Amino acid sequence: MFIDPELGRVGLSEAEAKRRGIAIRVARLPMNSVLRARTIGETRGFMKAIINARSDRILGFTMLGSGAGEVIATVQSSMLAGLAYTGLRDAVLTHPTMAEGLGVLLAGVPAMTETTRADAAR
Repeated sequence: MFIDPELGRVGLSEAEAKRRGIAIRVARLPMNSVLRARTIGETRGFMKAIINARSDRILGFTMLGSGAGEVIATVQSSMLAGLAYTGLRDAVLTHPTMAEGLGVLLAGVPAMTETTRADAAR
């Protein structure tokens, strides 16, 4: 959605994944933690990733922030390829770009807890 700042979303939301009974891990990052956002003074918004706790694949992604439309394309390509979130997390993305913030976001995916492990086993 081309508002200011841009809003983009692909895949499942956190609520949709929970409704479907999918065990998930969620990572959130405020845009003021993205170097490019700070460089251009566009720090409003956030990034959020929904990760399948069993397969580590990205199930959904939401971004409210400058360049969201372009960052969504990077995440969607990873989702279509079936990559685990670690593939995108560990990629060397162009610097300085908004997409580079994906590495920071995905480095913050919470570790598996006993509850998440049990949910993923079902």
